[in-house]
Amino acid sequence: MENNLEIIEPEEKKWARRAHLTTLLTYPLALLPFPFSWEVLGTLVFPFVIWLSRKKSSYSAGQALEAIYLQALIAFGYIGFGNAFSGDRTLFVFSYVFVGFLHLLFLGFGVFRSTIGKPHHYPFSFFPLLFASRSTKENWNSLKKQFSDKVEFNEYKSYMEKFDSYKISIETEVKLLTDSGLQSLGNEFLHSLSDLRVKLAEDPLSYKKAKQYLNYFPETTTKILSQYNRVSRDAALASENEKRKVELNQLLQEVIKTTEQVRGKLKADETLNLDVEITAMKKNIGFGGY
Repeated sequence: MENNLEIIEPEEKKWARRAHLTTLLTYPLALLPFPFSWEVLGTLVFPFVIWLSRKKSSYSAGQALEAIYLQALIAFGYIGFGNAFSGDRTLFVFSYVFVGFLHLLFLGFGVFRSTIGKPHHYPFSFFPLLFASRSTKENWNSLKKQFSDKVEFNEYKSYMEKFDSYKISIETEVKLLTDSGLQSLGNEFLHSLSDLRVKLAEDPLSYKKAKQYLNYFPETTTKILSQYNRVSRDAALASENEKRKVELNQLLQEVIKTTEQVRGKLKADETLNLDVEITAMKKNIGFGGY
C-alpha cells in the first residue's frame, strides 16, 4: 500500500507553513504598549484570516485551524501562568520560559510537517473536527441537481448518512479508549474520515469510486473499537489485553493509511480498486478474533 497518494501543491504547503508561523507574532506584538493578554489573544487573528482566505476543504485551511488551536493554547498558557504567578517573579519567569519552549517545540513539528505536505495535528486538537463537521452539512436539494438519476442520488444520500452515523459511533468509542496511544490513533483516523467526508461532499459523484471502502471500513472499524472497549473492561479477559492493544494499534494504522489512500485517489480522479486492501484488512481483523 502506498504511503501517501495525495500530492500537496507547493502553494498549499506555503500557506500552511505561513499559518503555523503566524503564531510567532506573539512575541513582537508583546513589545507594543497594550495589555499582554490582548496581544496574545489578538494573534489569533492572523491564522484565522488565512483560514478565511483559503478553500475550506484545502490542506492549508486545515493547517490554519491547527495554527489557531496552537495560538489559543499559547495564549491561555501565558495568561493562566501570568495570573497564577504574578506575585512570584521566579515562578513567573520560569513559567513563561516553559510556555515559550513548548510553543517552539510544537511549532517546529508543525512547520516541518507542513513543509513536506503531511497533515499535522497538535495534541488534543479539536478545531478541525469542529469546523469540518459544520462545513460538510449538505443541502440535499442542491446536491440532488448534480445527479441525473434519482436512484443514484438516493444511494449517495444513504451512503453519506451511514458514513456520518458510523463516524459519530467511532468518535464515541475513541473517547472510551483508556490507552493514550490508541486514542491518538483514533483521533487521527477521525481527522482522515473528516477530510474524506469533505471530498465526498465536494464531488458527490465520486462516491461510486469509493463504494468498497464505504461498504466496509467505517462499519468494521466501529465494530472493532466497540469490541475492544467491551473486552478490555472484562476482568476475565485481562490477560489478553496487551495482545489486543498491539493488534488494535496495527489495525488503526492500516485503516488510517487506507483512508488516506482513498482520499488521494479521489482527488487524483483515479478509479479505485480496493479489493486487495479490503481482503488484507479482513485477514488482519481476524488476528484478535474481532
